[in-house]
Amino acid sequence: MDFLTYLIKVNVAVALFYGCYRLLFREDTFLKGRRVALLGLILTAVVYPFVDVARGLANSREVWEGILPVYTVPEVAIFVPVGGQSVSFVDRLPELFLVLYGVAVAGLFVWILIQAGIIAGWVSRSQTVEMYGITVHRHPGIQTPFSFFRWIVLDTTRYTDVELQEILRHENTHVREAHSVDILLAELLCTFCWFNPFAWLLKREIRLNLEFLADRSVLASGCEAEHYQFHLLRLTYHKAIAKIINNFNVSLLKKRIFMMNKKQTSKLSIVKYTLLIPVIAALVFFNNTFRMQAGNVPSAIEENETPAMLAQNLVVLPATNGEVAAVASTSKDSIFSDTEKMPSFPGGEEALMKYLSTNLHYPRSAAQKGIEGRVSVRFVVASDGSIVDTKIQHSLNPACDQEAIRVIESMPKWTPGMKDGKAVSVYYTLSVRYKLPAPKKDNVSPQK
Repeated sequence: MDFLTYLIKVNVAVALFYGCYRLLFREDTFLKGRRVALLGLILTAVVYPFVDVARGLANSREVWEGILPVYTVPEVAIFVPVGGQSVSFVDRLPELFLVLYGVAVAGLFVWILIQAGIIAGWVSRSQTVEMYGITVHRHPGIQTPFSFFRWIVLDTTRYTDVELQEILRHENTHVREAHSVDILLAELLCTFCWFNPFAWLLKREIRLNLEFLADRSVLASGCEAEHYQFHLLRLTYHKAIAKIINNFNVSLLKKRIFMMNKKQTSKLSIVKYTLLIPVIAALVFFNNTFRMQAGNVPSAIEENETPAMLAQNLVVLPATNGEVAAVASTSKDSIFSDTEKMPSFPGGEEALMKYLSTNLHYPRSAAQKGIEGRVSVRFVVASDGSIVDTKIQHSLNPACDQEAIRVIESMPKWTPGMKDGKAVSVYYTLSVRYKLPAPKKDNVSPQK
């Protein structure tokens, strides 16, 4: 899986998860459950593209009837001229996007580091004191109290005793429950998915939910709700020193006050959080479906390895030249033990090699990047002569893989293999070697 494909999958998941959050959880009062759900959804979006169910199932199978080789077509070599092929602007778009993407990510990541440096500077210039049993970094002149991991920074001279207690209870909740971890995770999400508006919306929901949690903690300690809300209102327009801190006066104050006064959601409603399970399962399913359609399903056939097949689907059959063919059963009730005639390409093997060498092309994107190597493809010559069940056995590059699959799937119908006068299906493998020749003095016309 190339990075661009991975990036697309992550951003699709982020958009899907934000929609689920807005639809199912945004209005309830299960604040801790929402925090777990938000963090879990972000981690799932990042990890799920790597979940390979097909490989896990293949590795878990312990019952094999034997080692069943597959009939192999001779390898076909594909060349391009020295220097590769010309690449159009359209072909370069993915590469240009990745360059732009990398520059933006680097810039945003540096900005996070700069903010961390600004915070460390404020802390280093502050005086450490103990107030109401809480360690505080007192810094005269700072307008907005904030916390960052274990640090709570504020100007203690600006507030009354009651206000100080409210602020410290609020910020100590952020410290005690490690809310800065959530903030940094959300910032990193926006750094790596900067072009996705749903990533920024998800970050806003994470920050807002953390403030809900801190507000609830303040009110649970016995503070008067009306006084606390007016206190927040007075600090609303003070600018924060950085975006990665837990700020006492974040925006969206109206929503915070609404949540403080909201009636508790019925405990039975927490069951709706289980709806995330089928959503995530569906995402993993479609991810693996995409893998299979792209020909990236893992197989027992790898380079320098003997393929293993399930015996109930395949049987070993004798073939010419000492080769062995594996025949796919066309139904669960019919398993063949031998064949009188192997499938054949129209015109024979020589015609097959000519067809492949004529129709296979070296992908321009692979040639431009200097990619060389072998692609191994397994396919089935079905009982009607058509080519089905095309799978990548040994991958080289998405473009090279897809080119090999394209040409194999476009082959004309073969003459099917025969057993007892009936057509049967046979597995074949084909290797395509992509090669960029070394420079030569004379000009050699390319083979396709």
